[in-house]
Amino acid sequence: MATVLGLFVVGIGTTVFVTALRSQPGLTTREQAISEARTTTERLVRELRQGGTVYTATSNQFSFLTYVHSASCGGAPSSSAIQCRVTYSCTTSECTRVEAQPDGTSPGAAYSVVSGLSNGIVFGYSPSSTSPTYVGVTFTFPGQNGDDAITVSDGAALRNRTTTT
Repeated sequence: MATVLGLFVVGIGTTVFVTALRSQPGLTTREQAISEARTTTERLVRELRQGGTVYTATSNQFSFLTYVHSASCGGAPSSSAIQCRVTYSCTTSECTRVEAQPDGTSPGAAYSVVSGLSNGIVFGYSPSSTSPTYVGVTFTFPGQNGDDAITVSDGAALRNRTTTT
């Protein structure tokens, strides 16, 4: 009887262990996506606080003039900041970032800053998208079990807000 009971306990333990091992890659991928979202949110909020002119303001794209630490817009990192036009474009799966000259010329390569999103509606504006003074950012990730979606959100006021001419 003790042998049967021992085998039963070992069987349950093995099943739990195997299930945990199988779910680990998915959890790691999700953890990485959430970490990317937090980093991107922090960077975007910092850029928003320094932001000025807004060029495009929709729910899935935001383009504005801000200061970035680059040797040239779209170029190598630098210790000093220069003004560049930064554009974030989001789809239902990822968001990309592009730096260009303030007039929009010479854009650098677009690169993915967040992936694994479940919703392309990322940006919200106050008082409106035509004249925003505050920009909210919300990254939503799908749940593993359908009911445990994760949202990373923040926002900032455009301290140097000017109107486009």
